[in-house]
Amino acid sequence: MGCSGNNGQACGYCGHYDCGGSCTGQGSCSPGQVEYGSSCGNCGTLTRTCSSGCSWGSWQCANEGLCAPNSTQCSGSSYQRCSSGCAWQNAGTDADSDGTDYECGDSLCDNAAGVYNSTKTSPEMSCADGLDNNCDGEADCADADCAGGITGTVENGDNATVQDATVSALSGTTTQATATTNSSGKYAMAVNCGTYNLVVSREEYAPLTKENVVVPPQSQATSNFTSSSNYSLMALGSCESDCTTAGSDLIRASCDTVNGCGFYDALAAQACNLAKTGWFRNYGTTQEVECPSGIPREKSSLAATVTCGSGNLAKSSAIVLYKGKPVKLVVASCG
Repeated sequence: MGCSGNNGQACGYCGHYDCGGSCTGQGSCSPGQVEYGSSCGNCGTLTRTCSSGCSWGSWQCANEGLCAPNSTQCSGSSYQRCSSGCAWQNAGTDADSDGTDYECGDSLCDNAAGVYNSTKTSPEMSCADGLDNNCDGEADCADADCAGGITGTVENGDNATVQDATVSALSGTTTQATATTNSSGKYAMAVNCGTYNLVVSREEYAPLTKENVVVPPQSQATSNFTSSSNYSLMALGSCESDCTTAGSDLIRASCDTVNGCGFYDALAAQACNLAKTGWFRNYGTTQEVECPSGIPREKSSLAATVTCGSGNLAKSSAIVLYKGKPVKLVVASCG
């Protein structure tokens, strides 16, 4: 009995027909066929692929994500949490917006931009870098760690030390600190570093101000109110070099030749009595003198001429004080 006509030909999954016409030697799958199983790994799926010999390969975990859900990491300075889809997502806190998250090295200083756990110092040491280096909410001279102080001596015009004088340190119009001189006329006060105006006062003296006293960080500045420093307390009513008296801006004829005050002559002194510096007073009938120590000169009189091409001229006038004299101010407008 002969074999069938398709004997030996391929059939099924890598099989062949036998003499009796049956497909024998088949495998279990078609080459390249992919079978999917259960989930695996980080959001992956088990897969296996049919080989060219029609047999299944081993199971492999395919299409996995980057991470396991809810796991966390620091990627550089960014804190990340793994999503349910196995992908990293930024999840950190950066309250000071300096690029470093609280969870990744800024837990001690997330209130101070540019300062991190690794760079925090305590106490504050860098007092001019614009950073809150100890993360206490204050930077540079606003931080008490950068405070300095001011010391000095207060004397009067007779070179005698003054006890119980009050020295105030002002920033703008705000008093930042005060101190009282001791029996030796010395004072000391603690202040934050910065620039201050110092005002010294005592009841029987005219107040005295020294401007722009600089206190370096964590250092002591010395500011004396003494004759040698040209800042000494003057008794109220005592003559100043500009012929005014301490505590007043009015010129006094009686100050002539006292403490450097000098008038042109006795007539100028009387003319300038009770005037202010820079005012003009009559010196005789044809001359005037600038107080306190100007040289007499002829009075000047200038007449103003106003023209208006459009024909519409409006004028207004008012009495104002100019260099100590009442004058008529005329304002003209053309239009």
